[in-house]
Amino acid sequence: MQLPFGEWLPDQPDHLKKGANVATNVYYAQNSYKRFPSLVDYSTNAIATDSRGAGSFRDNSNTVYNFVSTEDTIYKLTSGTFTDVGAGGTLLTSSYATCTITVTDYANIATDSTLVLTKNDGTTVTFTCQGAGAGTPATNKFFHNESNDTTADNIFTCINAHADFSAANPAANVVTVTRATVGSDNLTVTSSDTTRLAVTDFTGGTPLTGDSDDFGTFTQFGEYVIFSNGVDAPQYYLMGTSTAFANLSTIVTAGTTPTFKVSGVVRDFLVTGNISGATNRIQWSGINDIATWSGKQSDYQDLPGSGGQITAVTSGEVGYVFRQNQIIRMDYVGGAVVFRLSVISPNRGAVYGRTVCQDNRQIFFYADDGFYQLSGDTIIPIGAEKINRFFDLNLNKGFTDRICAAVDPFNQLAMWLYPSVNNTTNTSGICDRIIIYNYVTKKWSLAEVSASTIFSQFVGAYTVELMDIISTNLEKINVALDTDFWSGGQMLLGAVDSDYKAAIFAGSDNESEMETDEIEPNPGLRSNILGIRPIVNAASTVTVKTRERLQDTATESSSTSTVTSGINPIRESGRYIRANVKVASGITFDHAQGIDLSATRAGVR
Repeated sequence: MQLPFGEWLPDQPDHLKKGANVATNVYYAQNSYKRFPSLVDYSTNAIATDSRGAGSFRDNSNTVYNFVSTEDTIYKLTSGTFTDVGAGGTLLTSSYATCTITVTDYANIATDSTLVLTKNDGTTVTFTCQGAGAGTPATNKFFHNESNDTTADNIFTCINAHADFSAANPAANVVTVTRATVGSDNLTVTSSDTTRLAVTDFTGGTPLTGDSDDFGTFTQFGEYVIFSNGVDAPQYYLMGTSTAFANLSTIVTAGTTPTFKVSGVVRDFLVTGNISGATNRIQWSGINDIATWSGKQSDYQDLPGSGGQITAVTSGEVGYVFRQNQIIRMDYVGGAVVFRLSVISPNRGAVYGRTVCQDNRQIFFYADDGFYQLSGDTIIPIGAEKINRFFDLNLNKGFTDRICAAVDPFNQLAMWLYPSVNNTTNTSGICDRIIIYNYVTKKWSLAEVSASTIFSQFVGAYTVELMDIISTNLEKINVALDTDFWSGGQMLLGAVDSDYKAAIFAGSDNESEMETDEIEPNPGLRSNILGIRPIVNAASTVTVKTRERLQDTATESSSTSTVTSGINPIRESGRYIRANVKVASGITFDHAQGIDLSATRAGVR
């Protein structure tokens, strides 16, 4: 009896579902499963923390630009190396928060006067005046003596001896203190005697000041890459010219640049959404001009109703604005109207900010009641009665802001990276699973991964090692090495992994697992299982799960390997039977279709 694995349908009962009970680290092609590749990192260094956004672009000369943002800064990935390109003209590597202490009237500084400095983690260190004296004071204490300048020198020596701070040797009576760790918030310095020990608070901090749940959006507009997170001033990077991100406002010639969360390019306009102070507002630039926000058909529109804040704006000839519970179509009509706005979904939208992904006019999103596809203006439920309930139960609700959607256009896969409840030790929100939808076969599957961001990226093969990762076999490369195929970058599904390195899905270091639905080979009777032949073109192991009643917990057999005859010999019996097939890591396969079950009637119990 041949039993196909079928479509993965976790929302359906195990028995008689006509689909797979398990489909992990695979994706459904046409009538078979293929291995979903594991992550292979390729960057020589890592970013400082987990990614909160990413984008990959090419300029008119076919040069690739890959960017990744954290809550603190923006990185550029060039030839496998991350470089901090900051924001607002400031780099993370130079964003040490500093404060000043000015000494006046040193002779009247009272003993036990204090200076309290805040560390990057928010805790404080107290430095105390020990009085007038000579020699070496106690730890974290300083003398006031001789002059204002000498007292400043004493304070410098005291603070500089603490591992969490550094101070420059003052030339006069002003001590400048810098925290030892780069970045973090602009915190305070407190003096108990502001007359004689005047202080200024820490300034500097990080290039970006958003919280850990503020994601970033990258959008290409001509030769410009625009970045925004809804908190900091929007940034721009001119490909081929810029060396770091700078405030978009510095090149604006008309109007005021809004602070926005998301953006897209609709026709010849940069369309922004979720504006600071007006989360239901869209605002667009002048036609073919991101330097103009007044005139040249630039305008804004507050979207009425209870659709909630704007979470995404798609790009194309037609734009779609996603709110939490509404979708609006944007059509360019010109004139005084500029855009015609049509509500195509009055009560359903994208509930979280990074759950929308797009392949041309095919758009996929996660709403508060499941997964959907937007095709034209038609909203298609693609997860109902298939995986919606599974996902809702499996999602770690404490880190819903970490869900990240991306499209693999080569394999026609829409995917959502998410943190699952399976990772019980997760405290940072690093995601551990991807739920996968093949939008050609309309079938779902699951993959295990450890990453903070997935995105489609252009990857140039600038080393032999990376060429091998991309092609899997250098000897089979039949493309000239000096063509744009390599230098201009291939579009691959990539990620920032849990080690904060750039990676692509090109490995085989994951175990693939598929499980058939549960059948009753001999209705009303038990069955003796004699063996199972996996219909998989690779070595695989098999276990059988059996139970006598549907209310029973299934019992799993020991694992067996394939023998010379192609059978995995198993001796088990039961009324209800399902087979679990695993292909070990490191083993590749092209097709996993199902099993061939050898069983005889066993009678009743």
